[in-house]
Amino acid sequence: MRSILSCIALSLFLALPAAADTVLIAPTEPLVSGDVVQVTVLFTNGGEHMERVVVPSLVRYTLKGLSGSIEGIIELSQQEQAGRINLGAGDFVRHTYDMQVPDGWTGMGRLSLAILDGPMTLVEITAPGVQLASLAGPYSEALVLNSGETADADITNDDVVDSIMTAVDDVYEPDEDGPFGIHEPMYLVYGVNPDEVKFQISFKYRLFHNIKDSSSLKWLQNLHVGYTQLSFWDFDSASKPFRDSSYKPEFFYDIGDPSDPDGLMFPGLGLRHVRVGFLHESNGQDGLASRSLNYAYIQPEFIYDFDRPAEDCRECEWWELSVKPKVWRYVGSTSDNPTIDDFRGHAELSVRLMERNVRRQSGLGLMASLRKGDVQDKATLQIDATTPFPFVQKLFTPNLHAQFISGYSESLIGFDQKDTRFRIGLGTRW
Repeated sequence: MRSILSCIALSLFLALPAAADTVLIAPTEPLVSGDVVQVTVLFTNGGEHMERVVVPSLVRYTLKGLSGSIEGIIELSQQEQAGRINLGAGDFVRHTYDMQVPDGWTGMGRLSLAILDGPMTLVEITAPGVQLASLAGPYSEALVLNSGETADADITNDDVVDSIMTAVDDVYEPDEDGPFGIHEPMYLVYGVNPDEVKFQISFKYRLFHNIKDSSSLKWLQNLHVGYTQLSFWDFDSASKPFRDSSYKPEFFYDIGDPSDPDGLMFPGLGLRHVRVGFLHESNGQDGLASRSLNYAYIQPEFIYDFDRPAEDCRECEWWELSVKPKVWRYVGSTSDNPTIDDFRGHAELSVRLMERNVRRQSGLGLMASLRKGDVQDKATLQIDATTPFPFVQKLFTPNLHAQFISGYSESLIGFDQKDTRFRIGLGTRW
């Protein structure tokens, strides 16, 4: 709620015309009924010339809310000085006033001042025994008062905002891991004949990452957007152009957690994680060079641990085998790539063997993926190997990354051309 109030005050400040104005800053903490609090007023000059403003010692205020409307006086704090002041172009001064919070007031209120431009802000007033009604109930139930009676007045926009913020606080819990993460493997590898650099960057972002595990909205935690870019940098040509690039925005939902040894269901089967998503892939070109497609997919993941130690062994390592079959269906037109299913098909199988520890940091790793086209002899095999650099792995983050690929549709522009390449370079840890 404090951030909402601050944003409202800031928006009022930014919306002021270019002249001498006043801005009322919302208190940073909820007000307590009957207390004496300080409110801050900014006297600003947004014009191009010097302006003379008057800082009054007393200002009349109006407070409106479900409890009614009341007027009162705020008084310039003792350390402040009233009178006329000159403000240069773009200058402002800050003054604090003492305010007696009316007794018996609770909930949200709109505080406005009878001063130049009539500045206003929202304030939250609390008192023991007063609480907001549940957001799930009708808005007409508004507030529960000390006496237990429900206010008959219609709910205002302010109270709706207050109720929403209360509901958000009920499910909010800071997530130390943050919303960003690595999506697909990221690497930069170099190959010869022809000289070419291939690199891939890939990130994912959790849309709702600060939801408590105990909340009924926990299922939203696994909703993601992702982005992957795969580019081929031609070093044989004089101008060193990018031969081709694929841009892949993605929307997907994860079920389960690959790091959870208990898995999702079917004990002994190893199923820990299922991803369901929709992906758009394009090379960013137009006209005859344009290539794009969309597909929806599902990808379960089966993980098997070999000699995994107890969770409290921080330095222990073990081998992890991951098997991820992926099937997809093309959505919409494939006119840019009318025969792509002959070469790329509708399914892929990835197998990964990785050295792990409790912190999920990877050591030596080997991954092989096989994609089968709809035409019998059109298949693609890709093998990736990764290992940390000896001795410096605690200081040097990237791994050594080697990649072998033989087959079709490594890029969209040449999806029907068979190619065999070996490349080596640097990559992120899996």
